[in-house]
Amino acid sequence: MPDPHANPPSPRPLRTMIAKDPAVRRRVGRAYAEFLAVLLVAVASLTALILWHLARRGRLIRQRLAQPRPISWPDPEPPGTIDRDRNGDQTETPS
Repeated sequence: MPDPHANPPSPRPLRTMIAKDPAVRRRVGRAYAEFLAVLLVAVASLTALILWHLARRGRLIRQRLAQPRPISWPDPEPPGTIDRDRNGDQTETPS
């Protein structure tokens, strides 16, 4: 098994710059925050465009559909009347 202390990894340049100068740390932090803000705005705007597109597409599809046909629903039977099962047996509907 290789010795982990034999060849230590070299420190990254950005980390050494941040360690040497606190002003660099603030600039890097500000750049990182601005990047996250731009990313958040991009995701929010894409989400808004997708929702707008889906709503618009739904309206266009609905406009092209024919008007619904008039239908008449059967009157419901009052509770306690006798119905027929699928088998033809007469059962009383529970009230």
